[in-house]
Amino acid sequence: MKFTFFRFILLFSIIVLLSSCLGSSNNTTVTSTDASITSLTFAKNDSIPYISTAVFSLDADGKTITNVDSLPFKTRVDSVNPTFGFTSTAGTMLYFLPGYKYKKDSALLTGKDTLDFRQPITVKNYASDGKTFKIYTVKVNVHQVNPEKYIWGKASDNLNSINATSQKAVTLRNRLFYYSNDHSSSYLSVSNDGYSWKDTTVAGLPTSTSLGDMTLFNGKLYLTQDGSNIYSSANGADWIKKTSDKFIFKSLLFALNGNLWAVVQSADLSLHFAYSPDGDIWTATTDEFPANFPVRDFASVSFASPTGKAEALVVGGYSASGTPLNNRWSTENGTYWIDFRNENHTLDTLAVGASVISYDSKLLVFGMRTDNGKNYYKVSKDEGLSWQLPDTANVFPTNVLPRSYQSAVVLRAKTYDKINSVALKEEIQKSNRIFVIGGNTGSTSLSDVWTGKLNRKNFLRQ
Repeated sequence: MKFTFFRFILLFSIIVLLSSCLGSSNNTTVTSTDASITSLTFAKNDSIPYISTAVFSLDADGKTITNVDSLPFKTRVDSVNPTFGFTSTAGTMLYFLPGYKYKKDSALLTGKDTLDFRQPITVKNYASDGKTFKIYTVKVNVHQVNPEKYIWGKASDNLNSINATSQKAVTLRNRLFYYSNDHSSSYLSVSNDGYSWKDTTVAGLPTSTSLGDMTLFNGKLYLTQDGSNIYSSANGADWIKKTSDKFIFKSLLFALNGNLWAVVQSADLSLHFAYSPDGDIWTATTDEFPANFPVRDFASVSFASPTGKAEALVVGGYSASGTPLNNRWSTENGTYWIDFRNENHTLDTLAVGASVISYDSKLLVFGMRTDNGKNYYKVSKDEGLSWQLPDTANVFPTNVLPRSYQSAVVLRAKTYDKINSVALKEEIQKSNRIFVIGGNTGSTSLSDVWTGKLNRKNFLRQ
């Protein structure tokens, strides 16, 4: 019994000794000299719905922490709950600029802070050694302008003084080309930015043909509405005529799915849709041509749907019998068409001679109203099915003379390799602009230029 008791005392002593050894090991403190920041997040706040979406990164200087993608317009950052992460910390001090709303110039970071980030805040974090520290400046970017507002203004008073019987503006190789004729001569003005224009000699373009269906396809401009002739130009100034022995061209429609599409008339006088992969060889479809499909003076646009599918829309114009139309025809392949007017009548007051463009994943239409002769400007968010008036912040300028047969075009952006290059910033300022050019009031030919742009299209990052 005594021996057993002795062994028990010995075993207990060994356990106590081991426990004290282990305990002394756990009490060893390891310090770090790394005071680097590792993360910054903002807590979700019901009154500031977008605040938790801010993604912060360290600038190249290693001292400034910012959200490259600015928070939405009017996002409040005056009462934010931030969470900082550091490699190690013995304590963190916050330093504020003069005039900070809490009337203090510094505070200790507690982890339960509510901070005002309308001004930059300096963060000084001490590593766990209590000596080494790093200093950062936190800047929270919030858009200062409404990104969804269009800014409109006049770019040029008059491109020429002729009394044009037909006119058309198009884009070619990131430049604007404005054509006009008066039944005796053809004229051309060219611009890189829509503000400064240069008169240029144009050759080979018919002087008595409507310019309304001029279409860009595979880097060339095409024009018809001159019987069996079709014209093309690679540089916009020199035009080549080719004659078809198969069809009379009534009008060009659009470029879609690698083909140029047209309305043609065969020898038996029947109308057809026709397509060409190169602008030279044309094939007519056998599909029945709708009685209320336009053959001239319509507006058309090809675009990509939100799912990336190619589509085209044809609006208004005159039928083969000369009847003015307010139908809207939609297609994905050039042969199967849907008449949106059967379901929706929101463009019924749009006069013949309108223009339609694709911009910012929406369609915009410009023209004149048939009921009161005023400017017509509507937006569609569903590929042309329904159309709405823009909100009061985005209305078309009231000092623009009402007109029809104007040209509406978009000057797109070039692509640059370096995102911060001066060339890119300059290109962003000039590109993605809408230009509404010329037209007529019914009795007077116009050649003024108006431009508009969505504020968001000026941002370096979309």
